[in-house]
Amino acid sequence: MFQNILLGKRITACLLLIGTIVMGGCKTTPYQNSEPIEHMSVLILPFKNLTSTPEAGKTISALFISSITLHHVMYLSSASNGTMKDIQKMTESGTLPNSILQPLAKEHIDAVLFGNVTEYEYRSGLSTEPVVGFTWKMISTKTGRTVWTGAVSQIDTCFWFCHDTLSEFGKELVDAAVDKRLSDDYQYQSRQDYFNRSD
Repeated sequence: MFQNILLGKRITACLLLIGTIVMGGCKTTPYQNSEPIEHMSVLILPFKNLTSTPEAGKTISALFISSITLHHVMYLSSASNGTMKDIQKMTESGTLPNSILQPLAKEHIDAVLFGNVTEYEYRSGLSTEPVVGFTWKMISTKTGRTVWTGAVSQIDTCFWFCHDTLSEFGKELVDAAVDKRLSDDYQYQSRQDYFNRSD
């Protein structure tokens, strides 16, 4: 009987440990939704790569472009290489000055999306699992306000049956972020329509 109790405690401890690993690998922060992003014309900058994996920043920004294009969420805008480099330097402070935003607004660009890639690697544990982390911010060129921001840091907790590559897992996280924002916008618009009808 003592052995059964001891075995039960060991199993419980293992389950708690696994649960801690699973929960510890996932972290998201709420988005700041100040206005709907749908149908905006957005300039997406290459994300800054803070990892040791080459091209991680460009990969995540490309995934945002792909997801936005697939969902037909926003219109993608472009700028000259010189302008892009100037803007990228400015984003290191986490915001953009009016001297940058106003000329973009005159070019009918509604917002600028940029961010950092903090994790993009394979981590060895119970199995080799992809780990992806990134932050992003989208600023309105007309108001200078942040219209979308968030952070994701997650490990693919598929254990022994993991087949996702880094890019596949990154795509899942980016798609989920875009889906979540669209859902938030839809709910916000539904509430606004309800209150307008009530008036």
